Amino acid sequence: MKSSHLLLLLSLASTSAAAFELNAPKHNNTDNLVWTGHLSPDTDSVTSALIAAHIYGGTAVVPEGINPESQFVLDYCQVNAPNQLSDFSQKAVGLVDFNQKTQLHPTIDESSIVAIVDHHAIGGAPVNMSQVVPIDIRAWGSAATILADRAESLDVDLPAHLACTTLAGILSDTVVFQSSTTTEYDRYYAKELAKEAGIADLTAFGQKMLEAKSDLSHVSAAEILTMDYKNFSYGGKKVGIGVAETLTAQQLLDRRNEFVAAMITYKESQKLDHLFFAVIDTKNKRANLLWIDDIDAAIAAQAFTGQPKQGWLVLDGVTSRKRQIGPAIQGAIEGKK
Repeated sequence: MKSSHLLLLLSLASTSAAAFELNAPKHNNTDNLVWTGHLSPDTDSVTSALIAAHIYGGTAVVPEGINPESQFVLDYCQVNAPNQLSDFSQKAVGLVDFNQKTQLHPTIDESSIVAIVDHHAIGGAPVNMSQVVPIDIRAWGSAATILADRAESLDVDLPAHLACTTLAGILSDTVVFQSSTTTEYDRYYAKELAKEAGIADLTAFGQKMLEAKSDLSHVSAAEILTMDYKNFSYGGKKVGIGVAETLTAQQLLDRRNEFVAAMITYKESQKLDHLFFAVIDTKNKRANLLWIDDIDAAIAAQAFTGQPKQGWLVLDGVTSRKRQIGPAIQGAIEGKK
């Protein structure tokens, strides 16, 4: 009995030692560890991967190319862009800024996931892991905010360039504190990170980011549609929602016919049940929603009240896919509204 008991304790100790720990980074095995955000990476997912790799070890990567705002941030903060990884096999993977398998790179085996840090709801298609992993999901404005809090609690110093990128992740996802998802934690850590980064006016920095995000005149409608795009599973239906946040909304609204053509092609090629695209007017705090067929028109009619204008449904006060657009569409599809 004593021998069996000892073997059991050794087995449990071995299992425990192999588990990834968000609270004790020094005990983690970081061989072949990469940190990645969701497909169609945005600035929060890119910068969260960078700070996660700094705190926990491993390498920050992206699953697809980065957008103009993220490139501006990396250039401004003087940070090299994470490598784009096309094959995640043989990698241990930490996920940041998402938890849905619909947003997971297709080569990531769910058994290779070691940790998740996110600020989104656990929706209809969360990653399905047989193993127990640490998960940190908080209702804060960005994953970058959560990781800034982790760095502080673990006494991990951030060099100026990483303080700069982490600040950018917070400002991007909260739309410089204008989004309904903004919390006091976001404001607190943004101020602290601005000090560490040597940025005297964080609002001016955020404005430059918004301007970089808004300059899409040289980008095709098909690229804009998927630049900030996510797949969801609502009521067993495959739903795509793309957004474009911009200070110069009219430039995109005038391209409606281009977006309709791109959406028709994309919906068919991806075999989506529903597809929506929203131009988020960050200056006037409103969303302009677009769909392409009667099926999605019926869903939009159930989900939203708004005024049509130039072929777009204008939704005043709507700025967040996570907090407003996605849940409304989900409710309409699942019959909860």
